[in-house]
Amino acid sequence: MKDYITLITVFIGSLIIGISIIISSQVDRYQYLEKDIVFDKKSGNTYYTDLKQYVDIKGDKYQFE
Repeated sequence: MKDYITLITVFIGSLIIGISIIISSQVDRYQYLEKDIVFDKKSGNTYYTDLKQYVDIKGDKYQFE
């Protein structure tokens, strides 16, 4: 029974460490380039908040509300 407790403890500990790494990697996801321009580092999209548009990594423009 002691072996199972150790195994479960290691498994739960590794899950907690993995979740904390995933959460910490999304802290610096967005970067403000100018006042109304936001860059998403993960997807490569550039958001123009004053125009309510965004440009994806290919250069295509999309409208959002």
